[in-house]
Amino acid sequence: MTPTEVFADLHRAAEALGGARLFTVSVQDTAAGLARRAYTSDAAAYPLSVPKPIQQDDWSRRVLIEGQPFIANTTAEFAPYFFDHAQINALGCFSAANLPVIVAGEVLGTINILDVEGHFTPARVAALQALIADRLDRIAAAMQAVPMGGSGVEARLARLRVRMVEAGVDLVALAPGAHMRWLCGFAPHADERACLALIGHRGAGFLMPVLNGDDARQHCDWPFWAWADDTGPDAALAQALAELGPVAALSLDETMRADHALLLLDALPGVARSFAADTVGALRLCKDASEISALRENARIADLAQTALRAAIRPGVTERELAEAARAAFRAEGAVPEFTIVGTGGNGAFPHHHTGETVVQPGDAIVCDIGARKDGYYSDITRMACCGTMPEGYAAVHAVVNAAVEAALATIRPGIRAREVDAAARKVITDAGYGPYFTHRTGHGVGQEIHEPPYITGVSDVILAPGMVFTVEPGIYLPGRFGIRLEEVAVVTETGCEILSTLPRTPFVA
Repeated sequence: MTPTEVFADLHRAAEALGGARLFTVSVQDTAAGLARRAYTSDAAAYPLSVPKPIQQDDWSRRVLIEGQPFIANTTAEFAPYFFDHAQINALGCFSAANLPVIVAGEVLGTINILDVEGHFTPARVAALQALIADRLDRIAAAMQAVPMGGSGVEARLARLRVRMVEAGVDLVALAPGAHMRWLCGFAPHADERACLALIGHRGAGFLMPVLNGDDARQHCDWPFWAWADDTGPDAALAQALAELGPVAALSLDETMRADHALLLLDALPGVARSFAADTVGALRLCKDASEISALRENARIADLAQTALRAAIRPGVTERELAEAARAAFRAEGAVPEFTIVGTGGNGAFPHHHTGETVVQPGDAIVCDIGARKDGYYSDITRMACCGTMPEGYAAVHAVVNAAVEAALATIRPGIRAREVDAAARKVITDAGYGPYFTHRTGHGVGQEIHEPPYITGVSDVILAPGMVFTVEPGIYLPGRFGIRLEEVAVVTETGCEILSTLPRTPFVA
């Protein structure tokens, strides 16, 4: 028998024991972080193509780790754990039984039965468990035969659908950019032609210019609603929205071109709208292990680029030449240079100085703020260097900035608010008498964008959580003299934070 035949036979037997208004089988794909729907009794209303993410919640711990059954005889009991509870209710189901299938101590998956309120009496649950035990070998073999090995894209899509329900959103619309790259693993070329990823509760696809279709197909197997220059996107968009289902609330990419956003909004009159920062953005806030690994590799390369820049410092060299030394080091490691702020002498007092032809003089302090991108993620590091000797008073100010960095890093841990990190750094600088010369926020998130949430400002109430990644970069800028900024990229851990750079913040004198 095929897996489907095994599950269908089990479904019929469960119905004979007293009914199963909705009957599904889910199989754990631990590598992908998904519970795959391997069988459903209602493919139209509850399709196989919508896996659920395996989450760190009480239901997953109890059922998927401990192997205990979950029985709920009212919606109130299962709603906190079933993101699609409203959809389940619409099918006339108000009670649920999730019965784990266990072989050699491992939970392979669950048999899921949903029915009317109060359906699962102790006797009925016992009968269902006996049914599973009697057919365990066949059920286990069928579960083990279900194809596994889903992609990160599939897992992120499953997590997004949970977030959509939590946010009360029916459709997410993304433009080519960081949100799309994070979710889909790529982003088509962005231009004046409307190209949108459209994600609903049960389907997802691209409004795709024909011009880009063949290239995009190499990266994605989602449906394309294609349109050509001689027809325009309206008909293709109408078809997409019809297939994705009713939309009462839209989550719109905040970076989308205004004309593309209006195209979508005109097609959905009266729709409630919010920004994708609350859907995709909320998921991007906490990086997974693969993302942190990519950021760590970028930080390693940035340390090498800082070292190369330092090696090029000498009297008479220009800011631009020092920047090029860093850029060459980035390229040598396969990274794409994104910015190189080199400010020597008085130019260092401009926090975002435009690197130019200013010549480095003996006794100059030099701000070196550089970053690049590799494998879709960024680096960002600022260190200080001096040519020959330190300017008068430099060492004392450097010590204040470094103490501010240390205070901020010591504050970072799960559960505190971002503004507390900013306050810790700002207090050190203010107490030293330099408060008016610290003119910007303490940091910003780093990931698939060089500046992304969370922003470490004096008004941010974002609560830090493990996996968040952001810079800590206080500075003091003394007009006409010099500026000092020291920057670390920090990852929030379970107990504090990890700094990605290994390059010391001590003053470097060339």
